[in-house]
Amino acid sequence: MDNFYMSTITPLFFVECLADLEKQIRKSKSTPEQLVGSLADRTPESQSYPNVHHINVLKAELSRQFDLSKVFGRVMLAGGEPVQLGDKKGFVFRRSPEAEALERWTRREFLEIERTTAKEWRRALGATDLDAMVKTVKAELGHWRRPNSLSDAKHLADTIIDYMDPEWLLRFGTNLLGVPEATDWVVADWIGRRRPPLREHVPYFIFLLTINIFFCLALPAQLLKNVKASHRVDLAYLYYLPFCSMFTSKDNFHAQIAPLFLGPNQEFIDGIQFKDDLRRLNEYYSALPAEVLKTGLINFAAHPPEDEDFLVTRMWDKFLPRWRSIKAQPKPERDHEAEKQLFKEIDQLSQSGLPSHYERDMDKVDYAQIIRMVLPRKGKWLRFSEEQIRRIYERKSEQESGEPLTG
Repeated sequence: MDNFYMSTITPLFFVECLADLEKQIRKSKSTPEQLVGSLADRTPESQSYPNVHHINVLKAELSRQFDLSKVFGRVMLAGGEPVQLGDKKGFVFRRSPEAEALERWTRREFLEIERTTAKEWRRALGATDLDAMVKTVKAELGHWRRPNSLSDAKHLADTIIDYMDPEWLLRFGTNLLGVPEATDWVVADWIGRRRPPLREHVPYFIFLLTINIFFCLALPAQLLKNVKASHRVDLAYLYYLPFCSMFTSKDNFHAQIAPLFLGPNQEFIDGIQFKDDLRRLNEYYSALPAEVLKTGLINFAAHPPEDEDFLVTRMWDKFLPRWRSIKAQPKPERDHEAEKQLFKEIDQLSQSGLPSHYERDMDKVDYAQIIRMVLPRKGKWLRFSEEQIRRIYERKSEQESGEPLTG
């Protein structure tokens, strides 16, 4: 999974798993730490990216610092620092609090403060009164007909969004979504911009609001079976749909609802189907000769199998359509001098005190550097060749000693 997919790690993933540390494991000899630690071992850490909390994304949009139309299914990263190196402009993503939490997670370092956070989240979840929330929302919205299906509830939620007075909707939505302190500024900013359509002006705000209105329409119509407080959290996973191309889940709740909120360039993949494809990939590559396996995933599995029977191949064909032509091109010879120059620039970008710049559009800069620690081996798989791993450790030794390597 970590070799062929870039994973969006939501804050909800952390708090749900860490909350399991507070549970007693029945009929098992494993401790809570062992259970969650096992899950941590299976969590992608090479190509996984912790997404900014949806409330912070919402605040950024309402303050005109975030544009959903430029996301294109990409994760929303925190910690980006604008840095200029010579005539090149770019961003260096140093370790944000979310990224540091992910690193601690993969090292099984469950800090007490994170356990406390999980415990408080569980307590808040237990106190969630879904019926009261539904009554409050329906009282504010007024009388609307009862939806007869989940897709009808989504259509009705969209109709409500488009029908209600925009200024009222801004005031109602900022309160419902938990940012009441922003209401007056948001309304004044909208008026100052000559009252543009809200779907264009604050699309992420509208996306979140639609999800919540949908839930409050579907719940009293009994379109969702066996509803429990945790479904409020299951629903919150959908807040992060704009930041991915694929959404996969084995949860029937997600299977029913997620496709209603996906765009035309997104896919919902059943979790069992997804896991089965990973199993088949494991069998496919395990059958390769030992001398090939020693070259590392980055070399012998740089692209998925060409066989379209594999789910991953079909997804690459859809979302990365140029991969086959790129694979067919001959590999260029290594340019050692260019590599040295690249490493030199990477080292310079890692230093503090470099000049900044004012460009904020990621698509208009020359580079983006993400600083992270990656294990050379994941499970039974070498990520890199033995030679590449040796060079990595040599570079690490060079950086620690401050002296260039010879030979």
